[in-house]
Amino acid sequence: MSKIEKLINKVFSASEISYQDAEKILFRLGYDLEVSGSHHVFRKPGYGHISIKRRSGLYSYQISELRDILVKHGYPEEKI
Repeated sequence: MSKIEKLINKVFSASEISYQDAEKILFRLGYDLEVSGSHHVFRKPGYGHISIKRRSGLYSYQISELRDILVKHGYPEEKI
């Protein structure tokens, strides 16, 4: 299992995810980063955006948003 697959499994298992892990996933999916103050906004045409404040761990609603993005990209809603 690759490192990115392990990170995706963490998202679907609702484990704590760091900003760096979320950033790795989003960059792998082809998102672009725009920094606006303390918020980092990841955008991809056709898939919308997600705003993540740079901190040690994501809030639970941000993990849910990240999970929704993964589902839109064809990942199953369960562990790989």
